[in-house]
Amino acid sequence: MVFKVLKICKYICNKEINMETVFRLNTSEINAEFLTTLKTLFGKREIEITVTEVPVDETSHLLKNPKNKAHLLEAIDEIQKDKKLVRFTGNEFKKYSSALLKK
Repeated sequence: MVFKVLKICKYICNKEINMETVFRLNTSEINAEFLTTLKTLFGKREIEITVTEVPVDETSHLLKNPKNKAHLLEAIDEIQKDKKLVRFTGNEFKKYSSALLKK
């Protein structure tokens, strides 16, 4: 198993070399191999573990579904080709959105 390592840095603090490592993984990947990796990197030193939930990248999530992916790629293509675009000023937008809200 390969873990995505986002950052490994060593820095000097109080005349000692300290190391900081950031892993990004799914909770299903936390297993004995991951713990062995931690032990290999840090040896018998005391470590601190902080867990942060990673926000969902909505675009990546939407691209996983083939129909959504096709729709998004088509929309991107239309924008790049300047097709099917609707343009309006800020005032026109306010007028249009006000009319929609009254329905």
